[in-house]
Amino acid sequence: MIGEISALGCAFCWALSSTLTKSLSGKIEPLSLNFIRCLGAAVPLWAIIPFYPGVYGLSPITGKAVLYLSLSALVGMSVGDTIYIRGLRLINVTLAFPIAQSVTPLLTVVAAFLFLEETITRSFVGGTVLILAGIYLIAIPVGASPLSLDGPQEKRGMGIGLILIATVFWTVSIVFLKFGLKETEPIVANGIRLPVATLALLPLVFLQKSFPEGSQQIKVRLVFLGAITGILAFGLGGILFLKAVQVAGAGKTMVLTSCGPLLGLPISVFLLKEKVTKRTISGTVLVVLGIAFII
Repeated sequence: MIGEISALGCAFCWALSSTLTKSLSGKIEPLSLNFIRCLGAAVPLWAIIPFYPGVYGLSPITGKAVLYLSLSALVGMSVGDTIYIRGLRLINVTLAFPIAQSVTPLLTVVAAFLFLEETITRSFVGGTVLILAGIYLIAIPVGASPLSLDGPQEKRGMGIGLILIATVFWTVSIVFLKFGLKETEPIVANGIRLPVATLALLPLVFLQKSFPEGSQQIKVRLVFLGAITGILAFGLGGILFLKAVQVAGAGKTMVLTSCGPLLGLPISVFLLKEKVTKRTISGTVLVVLGIAFII
């Protein structure tokens, strides 16, 4: 159960990070925020690695593993996340997030079966369907459909297309990640991926204006909060995600981590004062049943 518990722990970290990131929306340019998050997670992680797993944990890493992990970071964190951010400029997050949370697990399950030789059982398929149906009920507002959540048709079509392209990059990234984790500790693997993604984003950050006009004190506060979201999402959440992929498999991990909207409900209720509706309760029941089928 270590893999499954790690996947759900990762989903909680991602949900908490997403909630905190809402406060930064519009205050930091998206690419700069992604850079701050990667750097903010990489620095404390490399401060920990000399103590755990220690120098001996670095010695077994092969050149092939480093290559796979680097490709995973470039394809997923740098390219995939950048395309996703671009898509968010054209459509609302209320449309983008459910698409990403639904399509990525499905593509990963197919890739895990075709390329990673992971076993797909009937209970796993049934649980996946229940979880995705529950996430749809939780993420899509009452009385709305995906096609009614945005404005002009041409922008909506391009935005949805970019989100779908991003899910393909994320899926390829997970396949590379699975290969790279065969002989690597998750914490070390994350220590490789984060600096690679950070360096890839660095040139893009210098080509844009990262912050709106404001005092230096405000900018420092925004950078600090951005780093905290990175530690939650890419640091702690990233290590749990890699552990889950290594132990439970890529397909099961992606389905379980898609439960983020469910795990984010208590945070939204207590911190953002959002109301719990019959729709969210129904979605929660479906997700819990789906998790029971998969685990």
